[in-house]
Amino acid sequence: MSASQRPPGVSSRLYPMADARPVAISDSTTLDLPVVVDLMFIDPESGEKVWYFEAVVDYDDSLVLRSLTMWKKDGLDVVRLQHEFRWASPLDIVGRLVPRLLAEGKDVYAVDLPVGGFPEAAGGPAHDPTGALTDEFLESIAREYLNLGRGYADELSTRFLVSKRTVVSWVEKARRRGILSPVRPGQFGGHIIPKSERRR
Repeated sequence: MSASQRPPGVSSRLYPMADARPVAISDSTTLDLPVVVDLMFIDPESGEKVWYFEAVVDYDDSLVLRSLTMWKKDGLDVVRLQHEFRWASPLDIVGRLVPRLLAEGKDVYAVDLPVGGFPEAAGGPAHDPTGALTDEFLESIAREYLNLGRGYADELSTRFLVSKRTVVSWVEKARRRGILSPVRPGQFGGHIIPKSERRR
Protein backbone atom coordinates (compact mmCIF):
# COMPACT_ATOMS: atom_id res chain seq x y z
CA MET A 1 0.00 0.00 0.00
CA SER A 2 1.40 3.37 -0.94
CA ALA A 3 2.22 6.03 1.62
CA SER A 4 -0.37 8.35 0.05
CA GLN A 5 -3.14 5.94 1.11
CA ARG A 6 -2.15 5.93 4.77
CA PRO A 7 -2.68 8.46 7.56
CA PRO A 8 0.34 10.33 8.91
CA GLY A 9 2.07 8.81 11.91
CA VAL A 10 2.17 5.15 12.87
CA SER A 11 -0.50 2.83 11.47
CA SER A 12 -1.05 -0.89 10.99
CA ARG A 13 -3.25 -2.66 8.43
CA LEU A 14 -4.05 -6.12 7.13
CA TYR A 15 -4.51 -7.09 3.48
CA PRO A 16 -4.70 -10.37 1.52
CA MET A 17 -2.02 -11.41 -0.94
CA ALA A 18 -2.85 -12.07 -4.61
CA ASP A 19 -2.72 -15.87 -4.13
CA ALA A 20 -4.89 -15.87 -0.97
CA ARG A 21 -7.41 -18.70 -0.52
CA PRO A 22 -10.07 -19.28 2.19
CA VAL A 23 -8.65 -21.03 5.26
CA ALA A 24 -10.46 -21.99 8.48
CA ILE A 25 -8.25 -20.46 11.18
CA SER A 26 -10.64 -21.50 13.98
CA ASP A 27 -13.89 -23.43 14.36
CA SER A 28 -15.89 -20.33 13.52
CA THR A 29 -13.54 -18.17 11.47
CA THR A 30 -12.44 -18.34 7.85
CA LEU A 31 -9.93 -15.88 6.43
CA ASP A 32 -8.24 -15.55 3.05
CA LEU A 33 -4.57 -16.47 3.56
CA PRO A 34 -1.79 -15.60 3.14
CA VAL A 35 -2.24 -12.07 4.44
CA VAL A 36 0.17 -9.23 5.02
CA VAL A 37 0.21 -7.52 8.41
CA ASP A 38 2.04 -4.22 8.13
CA LEU A 39 3.20 -1.46 10.42
CA MET A 40 4.51 1.82 9.05
CA PHE A 41 5.35 5.38 9.92
CA ILE A 42 4.46 8.21 7.55
CA ASP A 43 6.15 11.54 8.25
CA PRO A 44 3.31 14.01 9.00
CA GLU A 45 5.21 16.90 7.38
CA SER A 46 6.64 15.34 4.22
CA GLY A 47 4.11 12.55 3.70
CA GLU A 48 7.02 10.18 3.08
CA LYS A 49 7.29 6.62 4.38
CA VAL A 50 10.05 6.65 7.03
CA TRP A 51 9.93 2.98 8.07
CA TYR A 52 7.79 -0.11 7.67
CA PHE A 53 7.44 -3.77 8.59
CA GLU A 54 5.51 -6.27 6.49
CA ALA A 55 4.83 -9.76 7.84
CA VAL A 56 3.29 -12.51 5.71
CA VAL A 57 1.10 -14.86 7.76
CA ASP A 58 -0.06 -18.15 6.23
CA TYR A 59 -1.47 -21.49 7.38
CA ASP A 60 0.29 -24.88 7.44
CA ASP A 61 -1.55 -27.01 10.06
CA SER A 62 -1.37 -23.83 12.17
CA LEU A 63 -0.71 -20.15 11.58
CA VAL A 64 2.88 -19.52 10.48
CA LEU A 65 5.00 -16.44 9.87
CA ARG A 66 6.21 -16.96 6.26
CA SER A 67 8.33 -13.85 5.90
CA LEU A 68 9.12 -10.52 7.46
CA THR A 69 10.39 -7.46 5.63
CA MET A 70 11.82 -4.48 7.52
CA TRP A 71 12.92 -1.19 6.04
CA LYS A 72 13.94 2.16 7.48
CA LYS A 73 15.06 5.15 5.47
CA ASP A 74 18.17 5.82 7.55
CA GLY A 75 18.87 2.22 8.59
CA LEU A 76 17.38 -0.13 11.17
CA ASP A 77 18.30 0.30 14.83
CA VAL A 78 19.27 -3.30 15.61
CA VAL A 79 19.71 -2.68 19.35
CA ARG A 80 16.21 -1.29 19.61
CA LEU A 81 14.79 -4.15 17.51
CA GLN A 82 16.51 -6.67 19.77
CA HIS A 83 14.97 -5.02 22.82
CA GLU A 84 11.49 -3.98 21.65
CA PHE A 85 10.28 -5.88 18.60
CA ARG A 86 7.82 -8.71 19.31
CA TRP A 87 8.10 -11.27 16.52
CA ALA A 88 4.83 -13.05 17.34
CA SER A 89 2.63 -9.94 17.02
CA PRO A 90 1.54 -10.68 13.40
CA LEU A 91 0.40 -14.15 14.52
CA ASP A 92 -1.50 -12.60 17.46
CA ILE A 93 -3.24 -10.25 15.04
CA VAL A 94 -4.36 -12.98 12.63
CA GLY A 95 -5.03 -15.70 15.21
CA ARG A 96 -6.64 -13.69 18.02
CA LEU A 97 -7.61 -10.18 16.92
CA VAL A 98 -9.01 -10.97 13.44
CA PRO A 99 -11.52 -13.60 14.68
CA ARG A 100 -12.81 -11.12 17.28
CA LEU A 101 -13.15 -8.34 14.71
CA LEU A 102 -14.98 -10.67 12.30
CA ALA A 103 -17.34 -11.76 15.09
CA GLU A 104 -18.13 -8.07 15.66
CA GLY A 105 -18.99 -7.73 11.95
CA LYS A 106 -15.96 -5.56 11.14
CA ASP A 107 -14.17 -5.45 7.79
CA VAL A 108 -10.69 -6.56 8.86
CA TYR A 109 -9.14 -4.99 5.76
CA ALA A 110 -10.59 -1.55 6.53
CA VAL A 111 -9.83 -1.14 10.25
CA ASP A 112 -6.72 0.34 11.78
CA LEU A 113 -5.00 -2.32 13.88
CA PRO A 114 -3.33 -1.65 17.24
CA VAL A 115 0.25 -0.44 16.86
CA GLY A 116 1.55 -1.76 20.17
CA GLY A 117 0.63 -3.43 23.43
CA PHE A 118 0.84 -7.02 22.18
CA PRO A 119 -0.05 -9.70 23.08
CA GLU A 120 -2.76 -8.03 25.20
CA ALA A 121 -3.96 -5.82 22.34
CA ALA A 122 -4.91 -8.89 20.29
CA GLY A 123 -7.50 -9.90 22.86
CA GLY A 124 -9.46 -6.67 22.72
CA PRO A 125 -9.21 -2.98 21.99
CA ALA A 126 -6.38 -1.14 23.69
CA HIS A 127 -8.75 1.65 24.58
CA ASP A 128 -12.12 2.60 23.21
CA PRO A 129 -13.30 5.91 21.72
CA THR A 130 -14.95 6.92 25.01
CA GLY A 131 -11.53 6.99 26.64
CA ALA A 132 -12.09 3.87 28.78
CA LEU A 133 -8.76 2.15 29.45
CA THR A 134 -8.47 -1.53 30.27
CA ASP A 135 -6.14 -2.83 32.98
CA GLU A 136 -4.41 -4.89 30.29
CA PHE A 137 -3.68 -1.80 28.22
CA LEU A 138 -2.45 0.16 31.24
CA GLU A 139 -0.19 -2.71 32.27
CA SER A 140 1.31 -2.82 28.77
CA ILE A 141 1.92 0.95 28.97
CA ALA A 142 3.48 0.57 32.43
CA ARG A 143 5.83 -2.11 31.10
CA GLU A 144 6.81 0.11 28.15
CA TYR A 145 7.36 3.02 30.58
CA LEU A 146 9.76 0.91 32.65
CA ASN A 147 11.53 -0.55 29.58
CA LEU A 148 11.95 2.71 27.67
CA GLY A 149 13.09 4.89 30.56
CA ARG A 150 12.73 8.66 30.75
CA GLY A 151 12.11 9.09 27.00
CA TYR A 152 8.99 6.94 27.17
CA ALA A 153 6.50 9.77 26.53
CA ASP A 154 8.16 10.77 23.23
CA GLU A 155 8.24 7.17 22.00
CA LEU A 156 4.72 6.20 23.07
CA SER A 157 3.09 9.44 21.91
CA THR A 158 4.44 8.74 18.41
CA ARG A 159 3.44 5.09 18.51
CA PHE A 160 -0.13 5.73 19.69
CA LEU A 161 -0.64 9.09 17.94
CA VAL A 162 -1.53 10.91 21.16
CA SER A 163 0.01 13.78 23.10
CA LYS A 164 2.85 13.25 25.57
CA ARG A 165 0.50 14.45 28.30
CA THR A 166 -1.93 11.64 27.43
CA VAL A 167 0.87 9.07 27.73
CA VAL A 168 1.87 10.51 31.13
CA SER A 169 -1.79 10.33 32.22
CA TRP A 170 -1.87 6.61 31.30
CA VAL A 171 1.13 5.96 33.56
CA GLU A 172 -0.51 7.98 36.35
CA LYS A 173 -3.71 5.97 35.94
CA ALA A 174 -1.73 2.70 36.07
CA ARG A 175 -0.38 3.85 39.44
CA ARG A 176 -3.84 4.85 40.70
CA ARG A 177 -5.26 1.46 39.73
CA GLY A 178 -2.47 -0.32 41.59
CA ILE A 179 -0.88 -1.76 38.44
CA LEU A 180 2.35 0.23 38.79
CA SER A 181 3.86 0.83 42.23
CA PRO A 182 3.86 4.39 43.62
CA VAL A 183 6.95 6.59 43.72
CA ARG A 184 7.70 9.99 45.25
CA PRO A 185 6.45 12.97 43.17
CA GLY A 186 8.86 13.65 40.31
CA GLN A 187 10.62 10.31 40.72
CA PHE A 188 10.83 7.83 37.83
CA GLY A 189 10.34 4.08 38.07
CA GLY A 190 8.54 1.60 40.23
CA HIS A 191 7.55 -1.96 39.39
CA ILE A 192 4.56 -3.90 38.10
CA ILE A 193 2.42 -5.11 40.98
CA PRO A 194 1.25 -8.75 40.62
CA LYS A 195 -2.48 -9.03 39.84
CA SER A 196 -3.12 -10.91 43.08
CA GLU A 197 -1.80 -7.94 45.10
CA ARG A 198 -3.63 -5.13 43.32
CA ARG A 199 -6.19 -3.02 45.15
CA ARG A 200 -9.28 -1.72 43.36
